[in-house]
Amino acid sequence: MKITITNVLKDDVTVSGQTMSREYVENIMLPMLVAQCATVISRKFEIVKAFEEAGLSLSAIPEVAREYAIDKSEKARERLRQQAEANAHAERCRVATPREIAEAKAKREAYAASVRAHFASVRAAKGNSGW
Repeated sequence: MKITITNVLKDDVTVSGQTMSREYVENIMLPMLVAQCATVISRKFEIVKAFEEAGLSLSAIPEVAREYAIDKSEKARERLRQQAEANAHAERCRVATPREIAEAKAKREAYAASVRAHFASVRAAKGNSGW
């Protein structure tokens, strides 16, 4: 069932080309459409999604609206987890640029030079102490 909700005004709503009272659509039509879906949750969610995206109230079907909100948040959380996982894999498989390699090499060489200078001063101090 494809529902197109357009022209949402304060008192009127156009649903699938028919102009209806907003109160009728929110309080009578929405529960009837959801009830027709029986146990097919995906169809219920399609209807609720169409009404939510149009900015209509879902207060007439609180249980289905709650299930939809939970499902929506779980899907968002799963998308974030998958994106973080993809980013981690991309970072793990990333190839360093020549500039990054040169910077890392310069950093290692500077650290090695500071270590050599430190131990050279330790050896010089040890030689002057009479050991």
